[in-house]
Amino acid sequence: IVRLPPSRIFLAAPKNFFAGDFPTVPETGTAGADIKEYAPVMVDTASDNKIIPVAKGSEASAIGISAAAAGNGEPVTYYMTGEFFADALALEAGADLAKIKEALRKVSIFLR
Repeated sequence: IVRLPPSRIFLAAPKNFFAGDFPTVPETGTAGADIKEYAPVMVDTASDNKIIPVAKGSEASAIGISAAAAGNGEPVTYYMTGEFFADALALEAGADLAKIKEALRKVSIFLR
């Protein structure tokens, strides 16, 4: 038995992602960049319509939320509809949650 001092004990709390009963509809594509789990995503029309994370300044282009992490060039599954907790999203640095929320609402993704 190894005993760790209290300063070395880490607890991982589960993250609630689904916020309600609104139906989820998944879609798949190819990642054009590394995508984190639960990251808002968009289509990169300059890169053969690959799926990329929503960055600062492109929030209005959000089309979904990634269901799992994916590396550049890998298949990515993302939700096109559903009801999710906003604080569970993996936002890119500087991305504006309010703008992303507004864009996602138009495609039947609701953030609480």
